[in-house]
Amino acid sequence: MNHPFDRYAAFTDVAALKEASGKPLRKSKRVNLLKSSVEKFTTWAKEKEWILEPVPWCSEGFYIDREDREVALGKDLLHLLGHTYMQEAASMMPVALLDPQPGEIILDMSAAPGSKTTQIAGRMQGRGVIVANDVQEKRLWTLKSSLHRSGVTNVIVTKKVGQWFMRHMTERFDRVLCDAPCTAQGTSRKDSDALLYSSDENVGKMARLQRELLEAAVHAAKVGGVIVYSTCTLTPEENEGVVGSIMSKFSDQLEPHPLGLNLRAALETGIKDSRIVSTAVGVPHATSVRLWPHTFDTEGFFVSVMRKKAPTRDVERQDWIRLQEERLPTRRQKEVEETIAEMYGSTLLLDGEKIFERGSQLILTNEETGSFGLPVSDYSLGLPIARRLEDHRIRLDHDLATLRGHLATKSTMDLDEAALDLLLDGKDASADPALRGDMILRYRGLSVGLSLAKEGKLWNRLPRWIVLKS
Repeated sequence: MNHPFDRYAAFTDVAALKEASGKPLRKSKRVNLLKSSVEKFTTWAKEKEWILEPVPWCSEGFYIDREDREVALGKDLLHLLGHTYMQEAASMMPVALLDPQPGEIILDMSAAPGSKTTQIAGRMQGRGVIVANDVQEKRLWTLKSSLHRSGVTNVIVTKKVGQWFMRHMTERFDRVLCDAPCTAQGTSRKDSDALLYSSDENVGKMARLQRELLEAAVHAAKVGGVIVYSTCTLTPEENEGVVGSIMSKFSDQLEPHPLGLNLRAALETGIKDSRIVSTAVGVPHATSVRLWPHTFDTEGFFVSVMRKKAPTRDVERQDWIRLQEERLPTRRQKEVEETIAEMYGSTLLLDGEKIFERGSQLILTNEETGSFGLPVSDYSLGLPIARRLEDHRIRLDHDLATLRGHLATKSTMDLDEAALDLLLDGKDASADPALRGDMILRYRGLSVGLSLAKEGKLWNRLPRWIVLKS
């Protein structure tokens, strides 16, 4: 019986492809620029004696090697607190090529589980608007968890099929990421079962869906906007074939988008490999990059970048639907800020940020996101920051504490390693009997979370998922 990779003999070294696909993936992490910096991460890694190698196409991405593997990378404190994100290196490429800028309006059409959305957010630094969309309920919960842990405020989560954006959000976005569902052949290094789903019938079915999604992405982009299409599969039908089909259909409205010199140099081999395939299957060349597992020692991946230079359909009038979250009036927001400042010595908010509420939950976003018009009810908005209690007090959420706790000037407590270990183990820790009330906990300058100090004890209020993962 033929191997699914045998069909690629005309494009690449199949023996090398098979060999590479049987090897474990290299571990890699991305620094969350909303909470940390490359400099802080490299200092942390040096102390842990990790060996770092920069990901060539992502300035905040690193391969990690280490001799001491007793503690899983997913249990590292920076990861638990959202300062880093476990992400395969190839998967960092679509956002690097999208190149989102602060202040822009970005659509991530198939956003869950959130690795690329949080990467977009890190580069936007809380300015502008991100619409993060997915259609499956379970995936949306995972997406929200990733957004909250990463401290993303400028986001609206929607629950729609990607094709919906073609008609209802025409020409609304400066940049659109279409990371399409696919047969996932490129993930076989971590899941050998991925190759079971690449029959001709399934490849054809996925390619039809991908063309629909990419066309919707093209319509949703503004004139002058950038569209990035990506998959984690190897089949030409789902990659160069889909892009070539859309480029041909909109030959007067789309053009290849050039890469920056640094990215072009880093991805020269991948660009060449995609041109080989495009030529062989007879589709127009685009600015595309193909990562075979054996060329960059990554997952298999494909990314293409295009620019919209003319309208592709008429913009239809839409009626905006109110957000499920209600904006706090200026007076009430000021009251909340004063309450937080009284508790922690700082409002923990930045200039221009707005507070919304949904039930007892207080939510933080920026003005642009809070006023962005949608013709559909949103699934969620911004970052939950606090909850109103029955006695009208306010209790901060863990994710605001880890994002902005460094701004607090009172009601904070520095932990030693022994106390931190107790809390991460789900236990309480001792405290100065003079301390009372809600406290922001810190360890080596990192805001770890919240606790209640009472009668010489720190009552553990770390989220259950941190305790389970640590």
